[in-house]
Amino acid sequence: MHVTRKAKTAAIVVASDWVTVLGFIFGGCCSNVFALENLVRDVPKCGNLITFAQFFFITIVGLPEHIHWPADAWLPRLRERQVPLQRWMVMVGLYFCVSILNNLALGFQISIPLHIVFRSSGLIANMACGYFVAAKRYPAQQVVAVLMVSAGVVIATLASISGDVPTHESVLWYGVHESVIGIALLTLGVVLAAMLGLYQEATYRTYGKHWKEGLFYNHALALPMFLLFRGDIASQARALSMSRPVALDALPLVGACLGSCVRLAAVPALWLSLAANVLSQLVCVSGVHRMTAMSTSLSLNVVLNLRKLVSLILSVLLFKNSVTPGMLFGCALVFLGTFAYSQVGSGPPPIEAKRTVHRHPSSRNTTPLCVTTSQCTQRRTRRRDST
Repeated sequence: MHVTRKAKTAAIVVASDWVTVLGFIFGGCCSNVFALENLVRDVPKCGNLITFAQFFFITIVGLPEHIHWPADAWLPRLRERQVPLQRWMVMVGLYFCVSILNNLALGFQISIPLHIVFRSSGLIANMACGYFVAAKRYPAQQVVAVLMVSAGVVIATLASISGDVPTHESVLWYGVHESVIGIALLTLGVVLAAMLGLYQEATYRTYGKHWKEGLFYNHALALPMFLLFRGDIASQARALSMSRPVALDALPLVGACLGSCVRLAAVPALWLSLAANVLSQLVCVSGVHRMTAMSTSLSLNVVLNLRKLVSLILSVLLFKNSVTPGMLFGCALVFLGTFAYSQVGSGPPPIEAKRTVHRHPSSRNTTPLCVTTSQCTQRRTRRRDST
């Protein structure tokens, strides 16, 4: 009974962990998409400011856990890392490029539904990079499922831009449509994200799944890179500051908690949307990094694609985004392919090789060799007694 009680307790703990992680991923990431769309509708090209705010806030939140103050030192120091710094720096470079490309694409007439569907093609990029870079081989069922996802992405992409009439403002160099530039940015982001996933998988397999350390260093080490975009970030901040002011006491939670202390305070509405985006991003990436330590990359991809389906539905319902029949068919192929991929799994288990017993060439005895020391002693004793 004691063993059964311990097993039940362990099962409850595991179930509660999964509920927490899935709540973080679905609640945080879906809220993040809602706040993101609210921002890009008024200031389409504010991706650099959003990314910088997310990275800065997550770094500040994680800093106390990764520094300590030695007794004989004047300044605090970082705690000893479980993973070498150069491994984190490679992942930081890839993660930073992926975040920048995905946010920049929103400024080139890429709708949030198309953004969600296109990024769902990560399974295709993972399989392609795994085949060519890591020399992995996949079952035919998985290839078919991935082809379904690929076809769905292409159909949804073409359906999304087929009704757009190019205007003078939306045509860039040599007659190239803006949405083509956005799709190219998304494509590059998906490929880099697949390479990041393979590198992260190899790192965790070698050094252990230290997801909190990865969450901190993936954001902290990328902060100096934003100096390249400081002018763009400043102009985007001014654009957010020009939005209509909102009194803080008019907000449901803030007004009830702080009361008259903030009665006269007011902030631009888009800064509140940015704060909501940053907070939800912290919850979202915490759930994703934590799930990497609890499950396989396949399970993580399936959960993330299901989360994107929920985000897509919310985007259509809340922001009245237009969805064509072709785009609906493409979405269906994407998520059906994802489901089929998850059902295939990782292929049949490897066949266990038969054990062979090595014998001395001069031995004619058909008795198997002894395995343990006690067996050898017993056999020597029987031989001595028989003689």
